[in-house]
Amino acid sequence: MQKAAREAAVAVTNLNTFLVSTILCITLLCLLTSAPSHSAILAEERADALYHSYEGGGVTVDGPSYLIRKNVADTFSFTANYYVDMVTSASIDVVTTASAYTEERKEYSLGVDYLNDRTILSLSYSNSTESDYIADTLALSLSQEFFGDLSTLTLGFAVGDDTVKQTGAIDFEEKAERKRFSVGFSQILTKNFIASISYESVFDEGFLNNPYRQVREVAPVTGPGDRGFDYIPENYPDTRNSEAIAIRGIYAIDNRSSLRAEYRKYDDSWDIDSNNIELRYSRYVGNRWLVELRTRAYNQKKGAFFNQDLFDFSADGTPEFYGRDKELSEYSAQQFGLTLAYTIRSRHDVFNNSTINFSWDRINYEYDNFRDLTVVTTPGDEPLYTLEADIIRIFYSVYF
Repeated sequence: MQKAAREAAVAVTNLNTFLVSTILCITLLCLLTSAPSHSAILAEERADALYHSYEGGGVTVDGPSYLIRKNVADTFSFTANYYVDMVTSASIDVVTTASAYTEERKEYSLGVDYLNDRTILSLSYSNSTESDYIADTLALSLSQEFFGDLSTLTLGFAVGDDTVKQTGAIDFEEKAERKRFSVGFSQILTKNFIASISYESVFDEGFLNNPYRQVREVAPVTGPGDRGFDYIPENYPDTRNSEAIAIRGIYAIDNRSSLRAEYRKYDDSWDIDSNNIELRYSRYVGNRWLVELRTRAYNQKKGAFFNQDLFDFSADGTPEFYGRDKELSEYSAQQFGLTLAYTIRSRHDVFNNSTINFSWDRINYEYDNFRDLTVVTTPGDEPLYTLEADIIRIFYSVYF
């Protein structure tokens, strides 16, 4: 699978996570400033139409997404989602080792929630397909409210089966399996404050590297066109275990505004160690506008043990594993974002209110162990690579 497409898709997916978190903040704001809590309820019936756009580092990703949720007999809630990424890539990885390309990824997902008193059982399936990568994921989760509906415990399990191919290599086909376990606990501490803690463990096994990516190794200069290094395919371990723990808090400042804070710690068996801090402020303006401001700081202070910008196999010997991936190196990222949501009051009996939403995020990446090879100089003296990206989402939601 093309690595740039995966990285851009991850960035857009993170922004979709921001959307879910925004909706969660609004919901909790309403809960914390309303009457005493009730038993668990299903999510509102709705239909969404979304356009998303990512642009940065020579990569452009855009496309539509459509979602519909329908409840049946106050017991079942069914969801269906169709999502498209259209990728045009001339990223730093592509322009230094290959040619620019265009890719399209389509994802279909179906889900059902079952409500029984204070318990919600959820089952979902998704399929993502592109020319050289197919991913199938099945997920199951259980959410239980107790202690007077002030506490919620959530358990989750997901299993993924991926098929990795390589464009131009008909006989190339590898498999990767992924298992994810998660547990979360949230507690309404006061009428204005809710806190939560979550833990996630992921087990990956199989072909985990990129069939297109190459590492560079020091090579002698024998002619005027030589740059002092050669490329060879990377080689990753075939297992990876990771875990992450996150602590979140949402405080309702008043009945029109809230503040959300999150800290997340991640590490894995590849020696990657990272921290993430995020702050959000949401406020209703007038009767129809909702404004959210957010900022996020990410620091990957330790990269994968086998990842390096430039290898010298003649001097150091050839290690068992080796890779050159900027996302596996040490780096930091800063993100700033804004969301505006406008509520349209319905005058029809067919549906309730609807909302028009605009979201923009700016991300700045600074890599500490990945150099910009578009600058020709002595190997290892190239400037460190930096990246800026803009992500825009515009979506329309109708509530039934």
